[in-house]
Amino acid sequence: MNVIAIINPISGAGNRDGRLWALFRRLREGGHVVNRRVTAGPGDARQWAAEGARSENSAILVVGGDGTVNEVADGLAGGICPMLIWPTGTENLVAKYLGFRADADEAMATLEAGRIAAFDVGIANGGAFLVITGVGFDAEVVQRLIRVRRGHITHLTYTEPLWRTFWEHRWPELEIAADTPEGPLRWRGQGMAFVGNMARYALNLRVVRDALPDDGLLDLCVMPCRGRVQLISHALRTLRCRHVEHPSVLYRRVTRLRITSRQPTPVEIDGEFAGMLPLEISIRPGALRMIIPPDSRRG
Repeated sequence: MNVIAIINPISGAGNRDGRLWALFRRLREGGHVVNRRVTAGPGDARQWAAEGARSENSAILVVGGDGTVNEVADGLAGGICPMLIWPTGTENLVAKYLGFRADADEAMATLEAGRIAAFDVGIANGGAFLVITGVGFDAEVVQRLIRVRRGHITHLTYTEPLWRTFWEHRWPELEIAADTPEGPLRWRGQGMAFVGNMARYALNLRVVRDALPDDGLLDLCVMPCRGRVQLISHALRTLRCRHVEHPSVLYRRVTRLRITSRQPTPVEIDGEFAGMLPLEISIRPGALRMIIPPDSRRG
């Protein structure tokens, strides 16, 4: 098999140990052809994935965090080439959800004995996402982060952006129009919105608690909020996974939606800053093929 390794050298806190190189050595000893591609900037991973998307005897090994996984998924969506993940990011939400670890033995077992599963791909303003898109507060944290980021990041890197956003955020009035299995949905008010494909978020928060990546639907969670007290209340309920039942929270499964605001409002897609509203979101059911670990409970 031809294994195309797409490597993000600045992902998360870096990958300075020899486990990855041990994997490459074992792959070659096992008769696999390894082609390494090291990204130099945004878009590289997407381009290389798209080039391999129609290959029948290839697999993409993504060495990076959720941003790199997201780019590769964007390039592979709709193709026949599957991918697997060697997580090196800060959160690694997709890898944790599906059971991938940065371990040579497990990666070899996945490649040689894992099963191929099809997963939905969310489309936000024309680009793919696998986990979650956020509008408002969390997106502003990410926007502030990119202004101070210098190379590798850790959870501590988020401290200052989170703290400043907590005190300085101005809650935008959002307008949401969505298509649901039950019919059209309309919502308007101040707050923050999340659209998820997987039930994971930073720090293991289950904001889109009931999301499944293979049900052909996205989960919308809207939390009305006008100040810090409400924000803290929402956060505490989310920590206990009880936010969905709160009467002020809107939680629906959707197939398509549009979010707008009269105020400049930031957007994040899978933990990466993605510009400002408006936001158009849809879903491509079963568009991504992944080789998941043999013992994974997902797929």
